[in-house]
Amino acid sequence: MNKKKYTIVQILPALNTGGVERGVVEISKALIDFDFRSIVISSGGYMVPQLKRNGTIHYKLDVQTKNPFKWPKIRSQLKVILENEKVDLIHVCSRVPAWIAFPLGTILNIPVVTSVHMRFRKSNFLKKYYNSILTRGSSIIAISKHIEDSIKKYFPKVSDKIKVIHRGVDLDLFNPANIKPARIIAQSQLLNLKDNLPVIIMAARPAMWKGYLSLIKALSKVDQNYQCVLIGASDGSKKFQDILIKYIIKFNLETKVKLVNSSKDIQASLILGDIIVMPSITPEPFGRIILEAQALGKIPVAYDHGGASETIINEKNGFLAEPNNIKSLAENISLALSLKVTKREKMGNFSKKFVSKNFSHDKMCKLTLSLYKQCIAEYKTNG
Repeated sequence: MNKKKYTIVQILPALNTGGVERGVVEISKALIDFDFRSIVISSGGYMVPQLKRNGTIHYKLDVQTKNPFKWPKIRSQLKVILENEKVDLIHVCSRVPAWIAFPLGTILNIPVVTSVHMRFRKSNFLKKYYNSILTRGSSIIAISKHIEDSIKKYFPKVSDKIKVIHRGVDLDLFNPANIKPARIIAQSQLLNLKDNLPVIIMAARPAMWKGYLSLIKALSKVDQNYQCVLIGASDGSKKFQDILIKYIIKFNLETKVKLVNSSKDIQASLILGDIIVMPSITPEPFGRIILEAQALGKIPVAYDHGGASETIINEKNGFLAEPNNIKSLAENISLALSLKVTKREKMGNFSKKFVSKNFSHDKMCKLTLSLYKQCIAEYKTNG
């Protein structure tokens, strides 16, 4: 008798660029590799073809709308999919999909796992209630110790359901040896980089809390020569870009700092950087870009809070600045720029080993799939 294949559904708002999205794609591939059936439901995005190449089924539903009056119709459509596909477990990766999917878990007797990758903060009753949906799963995946602490602080009654599974890095994708020179040359030309000048890269969504202004202010205090590329900044609104440009002009950094769109080849973009900066002014839930930089042997600089504190060992595989201290950020960028070649290589090699041991894609996938099996087994036993 053939062993039944478990069918796992992951639901997220969209499949465009981002750490959550890349994580879903990676888990989907692992599910196929370990003989599960993999289904993803989202509103679509440019990563859908990648999913399908891996053997995952994708259904397009508007699971990102925040209009609750539309949820009943979407929930009905989702119910049909879950029944037809005989789903064994639902994994929701955001609040809106969770609100849509949770009632169906109860109705159809399917366990629901949630991932929390957002920062819980003090809020009013309604906001706390809205956030609470992510704590109602059979199990709660926290993507960092920082997130686990946040959940325990605001939702202490669910502490025993939390499992910390750090996001992982695909060590094949982020292996310098696997990035062809043609890709690097293409990115260098796209970014219009100058020869023989150190490259500072910040790659982030166009949101002020990501610390764009902190970095610009810090760079105005750095005496060394450099060129800095703000990857993702040009994706922002005109108002957002105008604010950044205003400060770049204010500090006479027009020849040193440039805004560009998000990268379609983040590996080739990051490998061009000597320093990768993550200056988020509020703690990052995790900060995957740091690990990706470390996997490539690059030197990250970040504020010492949130996920960065879990992935950077100061002066061993990066530099940690005092949170929201512009002077400290500038000093640490200067330290990174002044590293001798031998020290840079030593830190880079340590970084690669550190990521491989603690934050690999394989480790994340194995822990996640193990949790899926455990939740299905417990649900059947208790159900």
